[in-house]
Amino acid sequence: MIPSFKDFLKEKQIVEKIMLFEHIVYKQIDGTKNSYRQDTGNTNNMTITHSHVYAKPNGNGKELYSVNIDGSTHDGYSGTEVPKKHADFFRTKGYEIKHDNILECLFLESLNKNDYEIIILEESEEN
Repeated sequence: MIPSFKDFLKEKQIVEKIMLFEHIVYKQIDGTKNSYRQDTGNTNNMTITHSHVYAKPNGNGKELYSVNIDGSTHDGYSGTEVPKKHADFFRTKGYEIKHDNILECLFLESLNKNDYEIIILEESEEN
């Protein structure tokens, strides 16, 4: 019988070697217990270099937010306030996080009322 690929990896002890290095992917944010993983940009899925930040070491715990290197939000974390220690840390890594530490967010006060139209859709009650 031909062994499965998984069995082959086990036999050659490749799985254990890969798992030993998994923790290296996640690094600690200086002065905190939080960790992050930096992903490089990818033209195939049109992303730029960004980091995912987690509540606990080694990528454990809840994902707190993710941020692109240009300071914009990644994966829908718009409006999230980045803790000061995190923001300062990522700035040293070349991230352009705004001075207020808030990931891109649209505030109503900043909108010009002549540029937008609000349309409210309601469901009709048809019998």
